[in-house]
Amino acid sequence: MADVVKALYNCSFTVWNTLIEIAMTLFTTSPKEAASGSAYTVVHSIYNAIADATVPIATVFFIIAIYQSVVSAPPGQQAQRFLQDALRYCIILFIAANMWNIMGYIMEFSDGITGKISASGNYKLSVGGDMETIIDSCLVLPDFELSGEWLEKFWTTAGCSLLFLIGGIVLLFIMAASCLSIISSAFQRILKPLMILPFAGIAIALGAGGHDISRSLLTYIKTFFGFCLSGALMVIAAKCGITLCTNLVNFELGGVSDLYKCILITVQMAVTPIVISGLVKGCDSMTARMF
Repeated sequence: MADVVKALYNCSFTVWNTLIEIAMTLFTTSPKEAASGSAYTVVHSIYNAIADATVPIATVFFIIAIYQSVVSAPPGQQAQRFLQDALRYCIILFIAANMWNIMGYIMEFSDGITGKISASGNYKLSVGGDMETIIDSCLVLPDFELSGEWLEKFWTTAGCSLLFLIGGIVLLFIMAASCLSIISSAFQRILKPLMILPFAGIAIALGAGGHDISRSLLTYIKTFFGFCLSGALMVIAAKCGITLCTNLVNFELGGVSDLYKCILITVQMAVTPIVISGLVKGCDSMTARMF
């Protein structure tokens, strides 16, 4: 029975290690290179289609900004306000003409940070020697003898076997569900910057409308950079989560009955994937607060 339980727990860790490796690949995959660059090409074609509206939108908001300057500014400052708005308009047209390349540089910068962070650290789990020792001690029966002590050990071993089997199955589902949640977040981390990238031209065009409206451009760039950088946070969450959980969540099992050992050791193994999946899912909110 000990071999069966070990195989079940090893299967759980194999599922985790296999799927988390896929997730780590997605964390470090640049949106430019996803699907061999085909997704980036599709987004570029959409961007070009929307980019035709950049100059008209910028011109409309430039006219609105001039009107507001003429109405609200004192007569002696109207010419100065007009020159400021005109200069802003020219800068925006220049940036709009190079916006695709600028956003590409932001992506490359974020990819470089993510690549550096992912170069070190461990994100895999395995059945430790302590766990194997506990399984062996809990699931090994002494030589048969007709005595109350042997019967007590028999029922304790049977209970431990049942708990370990149930715990192993539950752990397998937790590992699979946590990894699928992490992989889903990793896919979204690639798709989110690609989804908002085509509207970069509109975001820069709104900046021609004055100081208040130009905040939308800054918000857009911060959001885009946050989406690109979220892969780095996901890598940190996975690697730090592995290190911290495996060291901090360490129950003292000395003097504890075998039945409680079965429960506690399974809980200890299940905490890590649950915590990491929660951290990965919360990376978007963390990046939003950062910027």
